[in-house]
Amino acid sequence: MHLADGLQTFIDRCNRAMPPDFYTRPLAEQRALYLGLTREFPYEIPPDVTLTDDVVAHGRRRVRVRVYRPRAPVGRGLLVYLRGGGFVVGSLETHDTVVAELASRSGLVTVAPDFRMAPEHPFPAALEDCYGALSGIVVEAARLGVDPDRIVIAGDSSGANMAVAVAMMARDRGGPSLRGQALISPVLDFTRWRRGGADAPLLTGGEMEYYTACYTPDSAQIEHPYVSPLVRGAFHGLPPAYLMGAELDSLCVDAENYARRLRENGIPVDLVIEPGLVHSAVRARGLCPAVEDAWARFCSRAARLACVEGDHASK
Repeated sequence: MHLADGLQTFIDRCNRAMPPDFYTRPLAEQRALYLGLTREFPYEIPPDVTLTDDVVAHGRRRVRVRVYRPRAPVGRGLLVYLRGGGFVVGSLETHDTVVAELASRSGLVTVAPDFRMAPEHPFPAALEDCYGALSGIVVEAARLGVDPDRIVIAGDSSGANMAVAVAMMARDRGGPSLRGQALISPVLDFTRWRRGGADAPLLTGGEMEYYTACYTPDSAQIEHPYVSPLVRGAFHGLPPAYLMGAELDSLCVDAENYARRLRENGIPVDLVIEPGLVHSAVRARGLCPAVEDAWARFCSRAARLACVEGDHASK
């Protein structure tokens, strides 16, 4: 295993701040440890981005969202970013600087929906919140100053799982229309994790088994198309995709298989497996040049998916 320069230091610091067995601890402690990664790896909100907390509605559902607005947007496209955290840990705060950087580097307004988490709220609660947020954003696009026909859904890890599922829901429910999907290390087959699995840096088989049990306590749900798209999902009619995988991530195969299934359905997809990277490496962008390069390209490609002829995403 050849790690990119700087990643071993990152892994060691992650494991000190959030031990690999964190998922065996009380839920409140798990979430506190995950939030602690923002102190272990502190980043600043880019000065050209303003943050606003807001609420959008879809039917009876009201979803809290955080809007990240660049000072000088390059266009009226919109990125909707769904955070990772195994459906169990994480918050708007744990991914605040990541989403703010995405807005700054892409030059596009970026919205991060909040959502209910497992195990208190198992599947499909978080997914319905995210779909509701997307639908509400479209209804309020004029107020938000964005084009409802130029939305890209994005996310990392479990957030990337939900991004794929939301794209499928939008297709199956007749909208909203999506221009693209930009995904980092999506987990798209939970059947592999019912009884644990192979360990990888920063993602153990025990952790994945725990997340699976929390999100889908009813074992029959594990093969649901919106939980494990690679098992029972349909791939026609989905938007073009940019997939960022990590060579040393046990989820790398999911990105590869998803790219293959999209291509089989005639959907444009750009798959990049980043050499020497591990799961959840974006926090290492200040420590590892390879991560910084991968992250910069991801932000640029997400913006490009939202662009139309005559627009230019320059960052």
